Amino acid sequence: EDPFAGNVLAEYSSRNNLVTRQELNGTMFLEWEMIKGLKVRTDYSLNYYNQFLKSWMIPFTVYNLQTGLPVRQVIADNTGINNSINTGYKTQFNTRISYDKKIAVNHQISALFVYSEEYWNDRNLSGSRLDRIHPSLSEIDAALTDNQTSGGSSSAEGLRSYIGRVNYTAYDRYLVELNCRYDGSSKFFPGYQYGFFPSASLGWRFTEEQFVRSMAKKISMSSGKFRLSYGGLGNNAGVNRYEQKETMTSSNYAFGGGVSKGFTMQDMINQDFSWESTYVLNLGLDLGFFNNRFTTEMDYYDRLTTGMIRPSDLSSLLSGYTAPRRNIGNLRNRGIEGNFTWRDRLHDFNYTINFNFAYNQNRLESWNQFLNTGNVYLNMPYHFLYTFVAKGIAQTWTDIYNAPYQGQYFAPGDVLKEDLNGDGQITGEDKKALPKVQLDRPTTNFGLNVSASYKGFDISLVFQGATGRKSWWLEKWNSVTPLATRASFSDMQYSDTWNLENREAQLPRLVVQTGSRGASEDQTTYALQDMSYVRMKNIQLGYNLPKKILSKISSDNVRLFMSGENIFTITSYQGIDPEKAGNSVDLYPLLKSFSIGLNVGF
Repeated sequence: EDPFAGNVLAEYSSRNNLVTRQELNGTMFLEWEMIKGLKVRTDYSLNYYNQFLKSWMIPFTVYNLQTGLPVRQVIADNTGINNSINTGYKTQFNTRISYDKKIAVNHQISALFVYSEEYWNDRNLSGSRLDRIHPSLSEIDAALTDNQTSGGSSSAEGLRSYIGRVNYTAYDRYLVELNCRYDGSSKFFPGYQYGFFPSASLGWRFTEEQFVRSMAKKISMSSGKFRLSYGGLGNNAGVNRYEQKETMTSSNYAFGGGVSKGFTMQDMINQDFSWESTYVLNLGLDLGFFNNRFTTEMDYYDRLTTGMIRPSDLSSLLSGYTAPRRNIGNLRNRGIEGNFTWRDRLHDFNYTINFNFAYNQNRLESWNQFLNTGNVYLNMPYHFLYTFVAKGIAQTWTDIYNAPYQGQYFAPGDVLKEDLNGDGQITGEDKKALPKVQLDRPTTNFGLNVSASYKGFDISLVFQGATGRKSWWLEKWNSVTPLATRASFSDMQYSDTWNLENREAQLPRLVVQTGSRGASEDQTTYALQDMSYVRMKNIQLGYNLPKKILSKISSDNVRLFMSGENIFTITSYQGIDPEKAGNSVDLYPLLKSFSIGLNVGF
């Protein structure tokens, strides 16, 4: 038994983190109507926070399960204490000028101009000491000063935007909207900080037309609107605040026959690095039937993202620097979305049923550097499923001899792969592309919401689901190639892995590794599973006391409710959570929770 095998529960129970946080949120504004229809509003908001974190660990020892003797002390009695202080604030200043005027009979125009500034400032200070004098103490002064460290940093970020909008409405049926944004971010190099993003939209309430009304009446259509829009937005999310600044790091160097401490440049700067832009064409249709008891919203979109923010392929081993990121490639997303709602009332019984879905398919259209990654190819979906096809588990050496060459250490109990190109050996060229299946996210998401009320009682149900995604069932607790040290084995790894006496096992043979993965943990269709699922996300039951009782207790409302989260999940996936699957370090299942509450208002 490995004395360094981990114990997740013990390690979790030993950790102590105490967080205290104070926040201040304030807003003030000034609004002035200069003339009729022309308004000016200026507002300023501040969000300030001050957070203190203290972390320490409780000493504990692990024992041999067979002998009951101590194996090692995982957390020593003198383990240190860490403190950190985080303070910061965000300010936002907006000035908005709006104008709304009826320019003629059945003609309305409105305009809006906004100037906006946002600023973030954060500071961190940390300190730690080792050699705690007693395990019951948790203050940093309860540790010796012989081994102590400290650190501190600060960062700031600014965003400035100029926004304009013009709306025109004619006869309450023709709608036109023009927008533009000019956004500037401190994250980018001067000269590339600003991006211009215009957009326009048209709307037509066609059921207001005389030639449509008679036909709409025949099919019980009560409302209808057509929408068309095209426009762009910028994205700087994920860009570090000082990614475009020349930063230095400490480095030792040889000088005068010895080693001296100094500084060296840490990053290379890509001065052309700028906003990632997304342009969207959207076609929409809104319909209402039976006096709008049944309503539908349907959209088709074509979204093109240009200048994707991605890491550069420049090797840091050759340059000695951290390679800069670049605006690389164009990615197109096309999809449809639908939202369908039925609302009705039968005497005192009210109910609503809503179903929604979204389908998306993407395609990588361009890439301005060498493509050498497994599932990124031009004119293919970004991160599509690209994997080996499995033939099953090799039961004998004869199975292996009769199969294409699988690898040097292949043995009975390993997963056989198909030789798709027929060259007699398994290489990367034998992978099969499944472009209609996504690896990272589903192609289709859907939801169902049902609510009803009757004489003070109400109920609501929320279901969600997804399909169009597959991933490998490879998690730590079902790995067939666990590390020989610092790893615990699960019952499944002992009882459901292949061996000569257990040839019908679900998992391939168990091979303890020293660091590398075995042949059976290559990504093949053998471990591939469908991530489709339907989940009952929430249920809530409630009761509102009637007005007669409320008047006696001088209350405006009294509501008793019970709710449940993550009630059940229907899926063929065998792992922990199909919504998060694919991350082998995620060992914690989705929590199911129930609560009872009482709301009282006076």
